[in-house]
Amino acid sequence: MSRHKELGFVALVSIVIGGQLGSGAFVLPAQLAPLKTIGMLGWIVSVASAISLALVFSDLSSHLPKNGGPHVYVSAAFGRVAAFFTAWIYWIISWSSNSVLLVTIAGYLTTITGQLTTFEIFTVEILTLFLITYINIVGMEFSGIIETVLTALKILPLLVLPVVFFMFFDPEFFNFSVSEHIKNTNESVLSTIATTSLLTFWGFIGVESATTPAENVKNPKKNIPRALIIGTSCVALIYIINTISITGVVGFDKLLNSTAPYAVVMGSIFDNYSHVTISLMAIIVCVGTLNAWTLTGGQIAYGAYKDGLFPKIFGKVNKSGAPTTALLIAAVGIIPFLVLEQFETGRLDRLIGILASVFLYVYLICCISYLKLINKWYKTKREKLKARILAHFSIISCIFVLSQSIVSSIIVLVIFILVGIPIFLKYKNVIKAISV
Repeated sequence: MSRHKELGFVALVSIVIGGQLGSGAFVLPAQLAPLKTIGMLGWIVSVASAISLALVFSDLSSHLPKNGGPHVYVSAAFGRVAAFFTAWIYWIISWSSNSVLLVTIAGYLTTITGQLTTFEIFTVEILTLFLITYINIVGMEFSGIIETVLTALKILPLLVLPVVFFMFFDPEFFNFSVSEHIKNTNESVLSTIATTSLLTFWGFIGVESATTPAENVKNPKKNIPRALIIGTSCVALIYIINTISITGVVGFDKLLNSTAPYAVVMGSIFDNYSHVTISLMAIIVCVGTLNAWTLTGGQIAYGAYKDGLFPKIFGKVNKSGAPTTALLIAAVGIIPFLVLEQFETGRLDRLIGILASVFLYVYLICCISYLKLINKWYKTKREKLKARILAHFSIISCIFVLSQSIVSSIIVLVIFILVGIPIFLKYKNVIKAISV
């Protein structure tokens, strides 16, 4: 196993940042514009939630440094049936979310190349999908190097652009005005903050990504916690600085109904080629996130196989230690989503919005698992109290963010569980009991 431990600290931080910093950076400022400064309160809640979850996952991974992520912790707390369905749900949402990234990449490419046919767009998506899959099949080390480069390329413009934007910052645009959403609805300020928190939390999906390849990490007990906390803190800072700087240049009103807020801001400052610059930046960001989640998805399935939860087809690895079959199955599974998007534009975006809530349910069960395992792992009252405060805060944060989408998200969650039941029944004999 040691020969496959190829992910160092820098690559791990890149995966954490790359897994979280995705297409949300380009759409959240516009989505939050109708809510005005309430949106910033949503950022505060989601940042606090993300940091607390990073601390929970860092503690979980330090005690259970195994591949797979969430299902490992649920198995230790609640047994193998709960672990199977956690792994199943987590695996599906990990790769299905990649379809939005592929659609976004193709969409931004058309702003550079001009209008493409449906077949050409689909071809671009498929080629990108299997190129990234191939990179991950080559092996962990190569994928880690690619992710480090892509993360550097996408962080740089997201750090440079706010500096440029702040040169044109108008304090009058960033005023603490009351949202029209609150004026026109019966929602309370607290309910509105919960709604915005779900939107902003989409930017932190992937906070746990460094835990999934734990067995392939050098010194995981030290590097994973550091990578989770540092990476998540960097992502939070990037999101907030960019949101404030963008709003301060053009104001909330000009961002309303915009699908490309960065382009709006760039267009207000520069006349020529701003759309090309933004498109290239968006493509780099989305490719980096796609690579991070492709790696994560493969390790989820492989980790579940190693724990006896998934059938042996998911356990086939190549000489580089990459779970080849799991990566290919996920890639093929994305294709129907891409086909669906060609016929009904926008439907996939709505679906992924619901999947953000499903991610939160996975995080919630992990926090509850952590709460249950505290007595087993800690001996002193001080250690137990500190861990329980963190666990309860994380649980309350997840519930608060989920509070405005309970019905729709539970429906999707139940559908995922029902789809997994036949798989569970068919392979229940191979879901053998092992120690975690």
